[in-house]
Amino acid sequence: MDDFERAIRVIFTQDPSIGAAANAYCDGIKARPDGWRICWDRFSQTDALEVKFWCAQVILQAMGSMAPEARLELRTKVLGWLGEVVPNTQQEVVVKNKVALIYVGLARLDYPASWATAWQDLMGLMDKGLPLVDFFLRVLAIFDQEVISDEVQRSQEDRQRSHQIKHAMRERDVVALVECWYRILTTLRTSAPQMVSDCLRVASLYIVWIEILTVANDKFLSAVCSIIAEASASASEACECLAAIISKKMPAGKKMMMLSELRVCARLEACVQKGGTSQQLLKEAEMLNSIAEAVLEAYVDLRVQDAQSASAAQVAWDSISALMPLIFWFFVHQEHQIAVCLEPFLTEFFVKVKSFVKGAERQEMETAPCHSVSLEQVRPILMQTLQLIIQRTAYPAWFQHHDPNIEDDEQHALFIRFRKSLAKIYKRIFLVDEQLGLQFVQASTAQLTQNLAGVQPMEVDAVLYLFKETGEIVKQLDQHLQAKGPLASAFVQLVECEALVNADHWAVQLALMEVYVRYGRLLALHPDLFPRYGQRVLQAFVSRGIRSSNAHVVSRACFMFGRFMKLVKAQAAPLVAQIQEALQDLLVVQYVPSALVPVQAEVSLTKVAIKGSLKADDQAYLFEALANLATASKPEELRPKLEMLLKGPAQNLTEILGNRAPGNDVAGCAGWAGRNIEAIATVSKPFTVQHASTAPAWEEVLVVVARILEKFVNQMSREIGLWRAALFLCRRMVEVLGDRFLEILDTYLPFLYATNDQADLAELTVFAHQLVCQYQQKTGPYLQKWLPQIFLRPFVVWQQLPEQSEQLKREKLELSSALLQLLKEAALRCPGAILEPMLGNTRHGQEIIGFLLVGLQDARELKPLQYAANAWAALLAAMSAESAAAITAFPMAQLLQRLLWSVVRMDYSDFQSQKVLNEASSILHSVMNRTQPQVHLQQTKETFQQALVSALPGLRSEAAPRRLCEVLSQDCSVKDVRTALQQCALDWRRECG
Repeated sequence: MDDFERAIRVIFTQDPSIGAAANAYCDGIKARPDGWRICWDRFSQTDALEVKFWCAQVILQAMGSMAPEARLELRTKVLGWLGEVVPNTQQEVVVKNKVALIYVGLARLDYPASWATAWQDLMGLMDKGLPLVDFFLRVLAIFDQEVISDEVQRSQEDRQRSHQIKHAMRERDVVALVECWYRILTTLRTSAPQMVSDCLRVASLYIVWIEILTVANDKFLSAVCSIIAEASASASEACECLAAIISKKMPAGKKMMMLSELRVCARLEACVQKGGTSQQLLKEAEMLNSIAEAVLEAYVDLRVQDAQSASAAQVAWDSISALMPLIFWFFVHQEHQIAVCLEPFLTEFFVKVKSFVKGAERQEMETAPCHSVSLEQVRPILMQTLQLIIQRTAYPAWFQHHDPNIEDDEQHALFIRFRKSLAKIYKRIFLVDEQLGLQFVQASTAQLTQNLAGVQPMEVDAVLYLFKETGEIVKQLDQHLQAKGPLASAFVQLVECEALVNADHWAVQLALMEVYVRYGRLLALHPDLFPRYGQRVLQAFVSRGIRSSNAHVVSRACFMFGRFMKLVKAQAAPLVAQIQEALQDLLVVQYVPSALVPVQAEVSLTKVAIKGSLKADDQAYLFEALANLATASKPEELRPKLEMLLKGPAQNLTEILGNRAPGNDVAGCAGWAGRNIEAIATVSKPFTVQHASTAPAWEEVLVVVARILEKFVNQMSREIGLWRAALFLCRRMVEVLGDRFLEILDTYLPFLYATNDQADLAELTVFAHQLVCQYQQKTGPYLQKWLPQIFLRPFVVWQQLPEQSEQLKREKLELSSALLQLLKEAALRCPGAILEPMLGNTRHGQEIIGFLLVGLQDARELKPLQYAANAWAALLAAMSAESAAAITAFPMAQLLQRLLWSVVRMDYSDFQSQKVLNEASSILHSVMNRTQPQVHLQQTKETFQQALVSALPGLRSEAAPRRLCEVLSQDCSVKDVRTALQQCALDWRRECG
């Protein structure tokens, strides 16, 4: 081992003590003009893998700068090494790859001009044994990746060079290359199956750009198809190769002529192994899908060409028809992964097939196509597809329905997507032939009800699922049901089948509930059907759904029960008492000890359920459904039915007030109270101010709730849930009682504002904003009374909130935005309630002034800036209308400085900036009101000018500021002020920003 080889080995060991010297020595070799020659000589002499690798890498790096004579010398050495060394020695894969890269590099530089025989030389070596056959295929694969493939990003120069090489290869070498492939496929099938696989992979790469007839001929196709037929180890690659040949881009007419002459459909029928392994069938299915897509694409292209293309279009359609039996065989395969492979073609076919049918093209095309098919020709395909869709839609036995992580599992996610695609195909068939689709629905539901005992639950689910989907396809379903069309008959037939309606399987019940809701409108359109079928559905909801032993079925049933009730509201209203009695035990709001809530629980005590009782959300669905029915009652029956629904929760609250609640668990009792209040609020959801007769009943229960809040004023924490329940009820009572609730709310606010939680106070402030929006000027007297509380409480908490992280900053911003929005709305609706404390020098008035100024100071936060500017604009406008002189009571210097500073620096690409600009212009217009005393006006002008100068530091041009001052002094419109102010901002941003 000499110094050169030793240095290379040191580089690979990465020894820091001698690595620098070794690198320097090797770099010296690289830098020599004959360095590549030294490296090749060492490469061909040494047995050390790392030395071979390093030397080959140096040669690769040097090739781009080598003279043509040097490349010729290197080429000769490489060919000599291949012919003399490779047949007799075993080379490592990494070495073979490096030499192949050198060969490819030389060909890229010199073929065809300086090395016209590059491919002939390579092919001539193949007779020397399998190692050279392997090298031949290796070079072709690397050549595609390094030089030819369009999937690799290349420079314009490299793309041009690639086109030149491909053109030369088509002219000179492709025929010979294909002949070599053929020899490999036919002679090495048994002795070297891996090389046959490699050869097929290489052929698939080159088929994209070589002349198609070199491979699309009887000789080559027979070789490929025989490999598929034998189900050999190379069958998968043969499938890919055959698909590549058929899918090659070419004129549609030429493609169909080729497919016809080569009898491709017959070849496929003969070579596909229906008894093969799952892996082989999977590859065959992928191949079949690719071929079918190619034929479909050709037909779509040909049928819109001139009349001369009609015969080729007919060939394409005949080919599609011939492929369908094979497609359906794979599509119905028991392993859904195989069936999934055909979904892309079927989806594309049924997207396009409507336009193929005679008559449909008149609506979709300007000129008549040269080829169309009749509906009778298409119907067999449609019907067979419909029949197979039911089989394929059924969930497979391995599907884990109750696993919450199934969407993360690739196999489950694939089937879910497949099922959705099948539903889309199903809908497409209806668009082609709705009559056939409806006949199929009727037949499938009839067969289901007549042979239910022999149908598996998941197959029942599939039929019901597609029946439900049909209701989404048919246009104007209500009219269809009104006319008692086929879907109405099918629905009645399903509900008449007692064995089906009373089936125990959870999947069947879930599917039935979807059907009940989709078609339940029929029972409202035909009230005569409700006594028999409507009550049967209600009974099924209760006995098989809501009282099911499957928790998922229970939750879904409670939700869907409410949706069904809305459909048959008028018909089911007389039954509200009976329904409530049937559900009475499930409507009991249970006491839950606080000990059942984990210390770090993310849910409140109101959401915890005792085993055997309904979840809080499920119970809420039932309360809301019954309340919906009650609102459909006669006016004189409305209040008694409401009181019937409120009775249970109200009695529980009364027990709590009377200290008759179980145990001494204060937190548990507070949580129980919260659950009862939530139930009351849920019952109120369907009620509005239009149900005036119910107001006394609501007022009675609100008195009880107020006493509950007083009792548990110290139990308002988030984990208890009482506070949130009370706010929920208040929100609802705004809608239910209207103006009457304002007086009652006066007793609730002290308890609601007993919280220190930032999120709760933000939500409460949003509620206060809702009140101002709802009651507007009527809120004025109450707002004056409440303002110290509804502003100061969240304001004090806001002041104390930390800002050490982005999350904390966001929380603080949310609370400030809610407060500013409230002040903005109050200033617009009832400004007197805000102005009185602001001008009266009260604590909360001064804090409001300071807070509104803070809202103006950050130009990056446009929402708070907009709210603050809007509030100031409304307040100043209200003051100008009453007493312009009073404006001076505000800190004008701070107001104008912060406003102008932020307006100049805010993001004008955000649409909210235009709203801020409008409000700022309105503020300036108000503060420069000429009706105020001259002394005050002069002071305001000076203050404004100082603020403007401060906001525009470094601005050289005075034109825009001067124009703004002129506009304000002339008492121009707000629009003129806005234009001048925006120009100031634009000038400063252009010069200094």
